[in-house]
Amino acid sequence: MPLSLQKVVAPLEQAEFLDHLRTRSMTFRRSSGSAPFKGVLDWTALRKMIDLGAIPLSSLRVHVRAEPVPELFYIEDGKISASKLAKLLESGASVIAVPLQPHFPALNELCADIRTSTGEEIKIGAIVSTGTDGALKLHYDENDLIIIQIEGSKRWRIFGSPVTNPVSETPRAVRPDGTPPVFDEVLRPGDFLFLPAGNWHQCDNGPELSLHVGIFFSAPTGYDMTLDLLRQVSEEDMFRVPLTRLGDPAARARAEAAIKDSLIEKIKRIPSMTARPPKPESGS
Repeated sequence: MPLSLQKVVAPLEQAEFLDHLRTRSMTFRRSSGSAPFKGVLDWTALRKMIDLGAIPLSSLRVHVRAEPVPELFYIEDGKISASKLAKLLESGASVIAVPLQPHFPALNELCADIRTSTGEEIKIGAIVSTGTDGALKLHYDENDLIIIQIEGSKRWRIFGSPVTNPVSETPRAVRPDGTPPVFDEVLRPGDFLFLPAGNWHQCDNGPELSLHVGIFFSAPTGYDMTLDLLRQVSEEDMFRVPLTRLGDPAARARAEAAIKDSLIEKIKRIPSMTARPPKPESGS
């Protein structure tokens, strides 16, 4: 059976999960006994793809104690060395690989199924880690995330006062250092966590190698509409003319009025982002 959103969110029903996604309400479920990624993605499968040279350097980062490791420690002859990565993992490193769906057909099909159900852009990544630390410092994500634990275990702590509807330019909020977590659970193979965007979180590994899969949801926003408009106007000379260089106040006033009129017309013509088909990720 191909991977699908329903298989991933079980034991939740798909409609129930979509309600959580719509309202951005966190939810956690212990394993239902199913293993949707079995035979598709684990450390052995990921290492094999790295050995084959199928995972580009742009899709991979390595951290130790949440600090980045220079590429020279895992690059050999211009390519990622799976054996060097394995040695780094043995010494307590973490490997972050995203996106993975261009390199795993089953993951690519899963992304397509989720896009059909949500109308959103989807990508899939994985974090492989060892040692007692996590891969990243206390942080929040701009994407809503499904987390599925695949191998080993990982302690997730989530802290209150989430950042509301974050985007890339959201002013960085104050870290909730020293506050007790609102969620503190150890995820084991098959466990499911839906982590809405903006929730501060930190992870610590169990005693053995840990791998979890993250499914990233990227929904269109008004901010995206504005960015699209900015990209459009940047191509037009009218919007690139230095206004202070125009000859006299009357000329500057005419130019500013023309710009405002043009912006109003362009805003009226912006197509609905929710009516557009989502852009497929690379490889789909």
